[in-house]
Amino acid sequence: MRINVVTLAVALALAALAGYGFYVANGAEGDVPLANALGGGIALFVTLAGAIALGTKEDKGGGPNIRIASFVFFGVILIEQIVFCFVSFSMAPYIIVTGVLLLVYVLIAYGIGKALQ
Repeated sequence: MRINVVTLAVALALAALAGYGFYVANGAEGDVPLANALGGGIALFVTLAGAIALGTKEDKGGGPNIRIASFVFFGVILIEQIVFCFVSFSMAPYIIVTGVLLLVYVLIAYGIGKALQ
């Protein structure tokens, strides 16, 4: 795998802006807006980095498959973060749902990459 540094930086900037947007949109008090901002920013960065910044040296068809999976999980996590912005919640369900989605994405991307080796 190779990493395109410019698109990785763009993915980081977009994720940071999205995280700040989640922080601003969440009207709750305490640690909930901060958790939504950090969790959303990190989860969106990981999926967006897989979608636009990663590539393979010898593309055997896995690159497009990983990108499609990345865009799908980016959309799912984005919708999940928006829902959590406008619904009052406790920290445990938020962490569990975001963590499970992110880990399932990592496992799928790893499986696609491993199958092509």
